[in-house]
Amino acid sequence: MHTIENLERKLDCLVKEPENFLHFNQVGVLLYQVKDWKNAELYFQRAFQLNPMDRDILYNYALLLYQQGQYEKAGSLYQAYLEIDPLDEEVREKAGDCYYLLGEYEQAVRMYEKLQKE
Repeated sequence: MHTIENLERKLDCLVKEPENFLHFNQVGVLLYQVKDWKNAELYFQRAFQLNPMDRDILYNYALLLYQQGQYEKAGSLYQAYLEIDPLDEEVREKAGDCYYLLGEYEQAVRMYEKLQKE
């Protein structure tokens, strides 16, 4: 029930500040926690539209898409994240996994090789 109460509070904040990307991201996280994937995706998507350079938004949105099997979209978001933080090994590995699952083996190998060099 704690998550639902948090969700209600964040939605109230969102009504007061409808252009605040942080609120959209936070609502997306809470919806993700209650396994409402479809609505979580909508909130992450809006947060991304409002601020496509926020690391937390990129990570959360990509993770949700990855778990839904949307590897191409997830890979693009992971790539955008790596442009901001190229040393994040977890995200580099996830990007490599996306490429691998899409059958883009050369690109996956490049991602994995960078992990070994760091």
